Amino acid sequence: MYQLEVKRWLVAHRFNPADGWEVRVDVDAMERANGGVHSPDKAERARAAEQALRALGAQVGGHPVHGRVDVVAEHPVHGCVMGEVEGSSSRQKEQALYSALGQLLLLMQTRQHRYLLAVPDEPTWERQLGKVPPYVRDLLQLSCVLVSEQGVREA
Repeated sequence: MYQLEVKRWLVAHRFNPADGWEVRVDVDAMERANGGVHSPDKAERARAAEQALRALGAQVGGHPVHGRVDVVAEHPVHGCVMGEVEGSSSRQKEQALYSALGQLLLLMQTRQHRYLLAVPDEPTWERQLGKVPPYVRDLLQLSCVLVSEQGVREA
């Protein structure tokens, strides 16, 4: 599952605008298969995922305050959640996990927000998320979730 598809299903199942969430999703050129070398179906699947996000009511683009965060979801009752999302790519999963954790750490400027790391619901990704100790998750108010077309589950 590509990164933009993970974002699509994360918003659909966890932060659906129909449930009162205001959602901003940042999408970069590589996610749209612009530039670089990509599998033949990536551009088409990315277009479908981005169209689905827009149809759900998510805004595509950087957040006016938080900048280029993969997903910023705000709710009048549940507060603000900022998330980094990884998807299938040629990059090693361990390196992708470290990069996402680093990006999240740089976002953490207040205890008023919660943070989220979302990856495809696959055994190899689940093993990577298992490396993040529960103590660290609690300390950082970090949720680690596995995302599929069928739903979102805590790792």
